[in-house]
Amino acid sequence: MKTSTLVLAGCLALLALPAMADDKDVDARAASVRQTACQTCHGPDGNSGDPKVPRLNGQLAPYIFSRLHSMRYPVREAPRAIHNMGGVAPELQTKVIAAIANYYAGQPPMAAGLARDGLARAGEKIYKNGSGPVPACQGCHGAQGQGSDKAPRLAGQHGEYLVLTMQAFAMGIRVSEPMNRHVWQMPVEQMKAVAAYLGGKHD
Repeated sequence: MKTSTLVLAGCLALLALPAMADDKDVDARAASVRQTACQTCHGPDGNSGDPKVPRLNGQLAPYIFSRLHSMRYPVREAPRAIHNMGGVAPELQTKVIAAIANYYAGQPPMAAGLARDGLARAGEKIYKNGSGPVPACQGCHGAQGQGSDKAPRLAGQHGEYLVLTMQAFAMGIRVSEPMNRHVWQMPVEQMKAVAAYLGGKHD
């Protein structure tokens, strides 16, 4: 190998060192945020034990990233989200948000099994076929609630959280298209049925 080639290889290795150090700093910062803030409500692996707090484990990384990024600019967010997240999200750098999103997306996902008994049967029909002005949920969220490039994973999510979120969209408390126009005429009974199908009965 020529001397010039060796020198070039050495220079490239040196140039890579700051980037590697930056990546380690980002990962360390993301881990610190998860341990000191996120897991308080969402649990160590994102599997929240509070039915009003969303599960993050196995959620799609782009969705988690977009939600955290949105909470840095809270004009479109529901008051509850800002109350809970307003002291955390605005302080996060974009790279840290991406690292947090990738971590939770890499955790074992929420249970994919969808309920098909009682109230859930009505919810399954709405989810798959829609009802009146309410379109079929699977068009964006996937046939099994697995999510897509347009929408988050819903399978296995807390039923109570799902109902609260649909109500927030319906009342315009939380702003996100196309959800606002999809659910604004949706009766709460239908919301509970869909939630029962996806994540368990809402009392």
